[in-house]
Amino acid sequence: MKKIGILAVAIMLIMGCKNKKRANENQNDLAMKTTLSTTETKKVQDQEQIQQLITSFFGEVDNRNWNKVETKMTDSVYTDYTALGGDAGFKTPSEILTGWQAMLPGFERTIHQIHNEAIWVAGNRATATLDAIATHYLNQDEWTVFVGYDTEFIQENGSWRLARIDLSLYDQSGNDKLPAQAMENVKTGYIPAFAKANQATIQPVEKFFKALEARNLENILATLNEDVVQEMPLSPNNFPKQLKGVDAMRNQYTDVMDYTQSYEREYLSTNDPNTVLVKYNGAVTTGEGKPYNNSYVGIFTVENGKISSFVEYFNPNILLNGWPGLQPETYSVHQTGAKTDSGVSLQEVTFNSQGVLLRGHLFLPPNFDTNKKYPSAIVTGSWTSIKEQMPDEYASVMAKDGFITLTFDFTGFGESEGEPRQVEDYNLKIEDIKAAVDYLETHPNVDMNELSALGVCASSGYMTYATAQDDRIKKLVLVAPWLHNPEIARMIYDMRPGGTDGLLEASRKAKRKYAETGEMDYVLAASELDPLSAMFVPHGAFDYYLSPAKAAGPKYDNRFAVSSWEPWLTFDGISAGKEITQPVFIVHSESGAVPQGAKHFYGHLKGEKNIVWLNEFNQQQLYFEEEAVNAAMGKVVNYLK
Repeated sequence: MKKIGILAVAIMLIMGCKNKKRANENQNDLAMKTTLSTTETKKVQDQEQIQQLITSFFGEVDNRNWNKVETKMTDSVYTDYTALGGDAGFKTPSEILTGWQAMLPGFERTIHQIHNEAIWVAGNRATATLDAIATHYLNQDEWTVFVGYDTEFIQENGSWRLARIDLSLYDQSGNDKLPAQAMENVKTGYIPAFAKANQATIQPVEKFFKALEARNLENILATLNEDVVQEMPLSPNNFPKQLKGVDAMRNQYTDVMDYTQSYEREYLSTNDPNTVLVKYNGAVTTGEGKPYNNSYVGIFTVENGKISSFVEYFNPNILLNGWPGLQPETYSVHQTGAKTDSGVSLQEVTFNSQGVLLRGHLFLPPNFDTNKKYPSAIVTGSWTSIKEQMPDEYASVMAKDGFITLTFDFTGFGESEGEPRQVEDYNLKIEDIKAAVDYLETHPNVDMNELSALGVCASSGYMTYATAQDDRIKKLVLVAPWLHNPEIARMIYDMRPGGTDGLLEASRKAKRKYAETGEMDYVLAASELDPLSAMFVPHGAFDYYLSPAKAAGPKYDNRFAVSSWEPWLTFDGISAGKEITQPVFIVHSESGAVPQGAKHFYGHLKGEKNIVWLNEFNQQQLYFEEEAVNAAMGKVVNYLK
């Protein structure tokens, strides 16, 4: 047996240790992947359960199965129906149903066409936004509302329950006197029974849908009377609201014959044997290969075996975002940004930040000249926000006035890459802003001598440091700035459950857990009910992030990584003022967020500075209300020019 030298033994021992370490690392990687898979599976399961709860909840309401509706709610539910003339407050399920039963059974039919859901889960809490077309039919007449719902859910004993429902009214059509008539019906004891299906009425409507799916224009027209009328009351501008006669129908439907389409449909008969209601969902691929999936309520009237008229309700926002030749009215999630026909154009762009791919929007001014250089700005929004919210609003309005503007999703937010998601860490966000400067520096039309940084709300603090550290930024503009330091943060967050120290400890635990397992703990970013959420302001006082009529939507993730508390609570966005030499312009309100922080920051500035107070607006209004945004941007553009 050959002798093995000491060096060889040492090498073998080292290699053995390395192999053992590598095996342990592989086991840890496997454990992390298993944990991630389990976590993701749980999230998907919760979302599916909430989706089923939403669908069944409104379905049981339409079917008047009140006992089943009651079981889907928590013991106390916050409701807000003030948009339809109702009230707001906490109620028991029994109290809620008493109110609904005083009106809804007085209609022949109600249809809640629920769609466009976005669901976010954080532990045993969840929020969801959804749109609905709610049609109320009675005596050959109807009243339809197009609404948005902002909802919250609590998981109790393994089951999800509805805990809050807040309605926003987008639009309405039909006879708005029908609710009073339905209430009178209930009061006098007249509850219209559900009509039995009339196959003679359903048959031509079914032929119409089958011909659509088969893309057979002549068969579609064969189901229609010569003087057929199609009405589309919710259709947006640049899309017809009414089609009269077969020739008009031919012109409209010819263009969609190359669209692949299918419709999941449900027929609901009425006491008028010639009228049938149809609840249907379309799965359409346009001739350009673009998906267009809308949801509908149709009211079809049949005479002599053919369709004589039908009223079709659908979501106009889905149409604007998916139909060829159409586009949203503005460059933001609501009506505050620049109009899309203003001459401003949007380009989707990507750039790299510390190895992470960030996605952004580049807005170009009207009559953009590729041979010209333009003043430019980077625009960022509040904490947890995405580019489609206040950044796009401000940036698109600013572009209308001759600037190239850039918005983007920070690392781990929106459409940008980065794990874990939803981490509010100033270190990452400051570096992302600098990366945005790098990107604009490569653009041939950006005048780097006129590059500004515009921060709204919490990103103002990140912008202060980026400006202090990067002299390529020539001017700093802050709108409704949330500027805090650890002392101010403690005054605010000591009122939270566990106080500031409790949040800091939770953050450290979340970081350790993520390092060991790859699993991040989350709370809701915004909630009207959960005191552990990052933004807990009850009773509708600050629902910007929750309301689909304001900023909520599928691209926004209403979660907050628990590890974010430490960087957030220890951040000092005020002291950077001492290091800034560039000119600074601030627009704020005394009724906005922490105005004392803005004043402290302003006092540190040694160079050129100015501050304007728009005290007629509050913080939330400066995020999205047209008058407030335009007032702020008027001050900003006037200053920069």
